[in-house]
Amino acid sequence: MLKRTSLRMRLTVLMICLTALPVVTVTWLAAGNTRSSVEKEIVRADTSRMLWADQYMNELIEQIDILFYTLQIDQELMRGLGNIDNPDPVVQYQTQELLRDKLTSAFHANSRKVDDLTLYMQAYRKAFTVNYTTSGLIRTFDIAANEPWSRISRGPVNMYFKQTPDGTYAYHGINRFEDRALIGGISVRIDREVWQEVGRILRSEPDSLVYVLNDEGELLSGSSELPDDARLTELLRGPAPAFADMEFERTDRYFVFQKRIGDGQLAVIKAVPLSSVSRSARPTIEAGIWTGALFAAASALLSVLVSLGISRPIVRLARTMRTTPVQGFESTSVISRDEIGLLERGYNSMMERIRQLIEDEYEREIEVKDAQLLALQAQINPHFLNNTLHMIGGMALKKKAPEIYEVTRVIGDLLRYAIGSEDRTVPIADELTHTRNYLFIQERRFAGRCTIELDADPAALEGRLPKFTLQPIVENAFEHGLQRKPGSWRLAIRIRRIGGRIVMLVLDEGAGMQADELSRIRAELRSAGGARRLGASGEGGGAACRACGRAEARTRHRASQRRRAAEAAIRRALRHSRLERSGAGNAGSDRRAGG
Repeated sequence: MLKRTSLRMRLTVLMICLTALPVVTVTWLAAGNTRSSVEKEIVRADTSRMLWADQYMNELIEQIDILFYTLQIDQELMRGLGNIDNPDPVVQYQTQELLRDKLTSAFHANSRKVDDLTLYMQAYRKAFTVNYTTSGLIRTFDIAANEPWSRISRGPVNMYFKQTPDGTYAYHGINRFEDRALIGGISVRIDREVWQEVGRILRSEPDSLVYVLNDEGELLSGSSELPDDARLTELLRGPAPAFADMEFERTDRYFVFQKRIGDGQLAVIKAVPLSSVSRSARPTIEAGIWTGALFAAASALLSVLVSLGISRPIVRLARTMRTTPVQGFESTSVISRDEIGLLERGYNSMMERIRQLIEDEYEREIEVKDAQLLALQAQINPHFLNNTLHMIGGMALKKKAPEIYEVTRVIGDLLRYAIGSEDRTVPIADELTHTRNYLFIQERRFAGRCTIELDADPAALEGRLPKFTLQPIVENAFEHGLQRKPGSWRLAIRIRRIGGRIVMLVLDEGAGMQADELSRIRAELRSAGGARRLGASGEGGGAACRACGRAEARTRHRASQRRRAAEAAIRRALRHSRLERSGAGNAGSDRRAGG
């Protein structure tokens, strides 16, 4: 069934799946990660707010504690308490003024946090109160009948907080050091702005719950309504946090944060509903979902357009090939019945025809190349050149110039090697002899500057290779490496047989080549080598034709080089002959100039 389905439909469905599914998956993962990130951010932010509230309330406790002890250690104030009921009206008045001044001064020094200050005297059952409306009210007071005050009568207590109908108070008992008997007590009413500030610090979410508890677990000012969550209610009614570090817990409905304040005088519990977390993450998640849906739709649309663009030429080619079949073509490996199957049938037929054309064209190019090479060789008369060189050599001997004779002999050997044999391959020994003759000329040309090292394995000299394989490489070393370098030169040639291969190594100490230029040449050589192999195997018409063209161009280039080398050698030989006849005095310098 799949083989009968249109290629266009298969490609469209595949591209939609490959583009839309990743978008949907990433969107789904991003939504989960967004919710997790929002939860972590809320926990981190509320943790910071809890620590902020802890610092604020610790400062409150410390300030109240300083107020209590400032009054308790005031010796003048403590002595004045004993004269509150002195029968002498003057002393009694002075004592009241002293109490009023001391308490009023302490009250106004802490008026930003407290709005009522009361000093209780146990011996007289009286209390002295200072606030914004009264500045020294003395009244009879029984702490046994007042539940918030009664705790100081049960034993020494440093500080505790109590909630009353008119506000939240902090209490402190004053006991005699020797027997810890109760002397009196101090109370302050905390300003409502303090608890409102605590609420502003902690209520980062509108529906979050904040509870401030005293050391007995009683709710104080600024606390939220009791929740309907069983676990949160259990935490509120249970013992206060045992450790000063903040505790975090996640229930079914809340994120719960607990923190003990000071030495346990207060505790703060904050509950953030999970619905608030979802509500905070919802805009980001919805934006991500809409963005993912938009990208998924765009991916599907682009997939359809791209698949149509890809399949349309294939379908058109398949239709064209189906209307123009090749007679006698037999399909043996085509199995599918879609557009690709039609393309395979036409492609096999086309490749068969191209392969035949390549073989015919390749053979024709080889014949043309051989004919051109023979024509080039026929342009030079070997006998004429040899006779000319022998004549020059004889003239050199007659003029007593054996060096010129050696040069003409070597040039003759070079010419005979270049045009003498019709074989495409020659023994390595012959190629090495030809290279030695070339090096002989170069040594005379650059007398005293060039050192040649030649090391050939006798076992390697029995092999064969194409003509002019080694000598052009050596010539390149002179032309592109050594001539650019001043001073002395060194050239080494090594030939070895390694297994079934023969390795030729040419080393020089020339100017070298830039790394990018070397990489470019190697890439061209690899490309040319691949093209020659492709053309030789008959795979790919264009590549084969290009390989043949390059082979012909290289053949013409080498033939042109040989012809120019021969002409240059003849000119140098004739010039040496003329210079020799011009006189022995200037022969040496003229020969160096000619070289």
